[in-house]
Amino acid sequence: MRWRGFREADRDLLTGHWLPGELLGLPVADRPPLAEPVTVDPPVDDTTELCVAPGIGFARFSGVDWIHRHARLEIGLRDASVDPKPLLEAAVRHGFDVLGLHRVHGLVTPAAHTVDAVLESCGFHREAVVPQALWLAGRPVDRHVWSVLDA
Repeated sequence: MRWRGFREADRDLLTGHWLPGELLGLPVADRPPLAEPVTVDPPVDDTTELCVAPGIGFARFSGVDWIHRHARLEIGLRDASVDPKPLLEAAVRHGFDVLGLHRVHGLVTPAAHTVDAVLESCGFHREAVVPQALWLAGRPVDRHVWSVLDA
């Protein structure tokens, strides 16, 4: 899997039915039909890096701290049937090898998707739980902070 830079023609990939700010944003199956889709804004400064996998999805590194070399990663996939592991591996590799980051982290909502095995296979470890961080399916749900360090 190879990423390329964002182009205006890729704007439709930045909107989907995943949860906002999700590390591994897969479309949520039981999302209410009238719920607004999530939209990710294109980068406006050097604290955001946006990469695109044409026709598949995007990876966004936000809050990039160039001094301490860490950033938050969000991935959005258009289709839940796509295997997320190659995209996650490519995004982590891009963060470490191209951006020179030391740590990549993100939020995961276990109530929406079970992705622990995919995250662990890519070197991620769960760091913390943010209780009742998001409203989903009529109730508050926890979010987990996962991260990976460059070896």
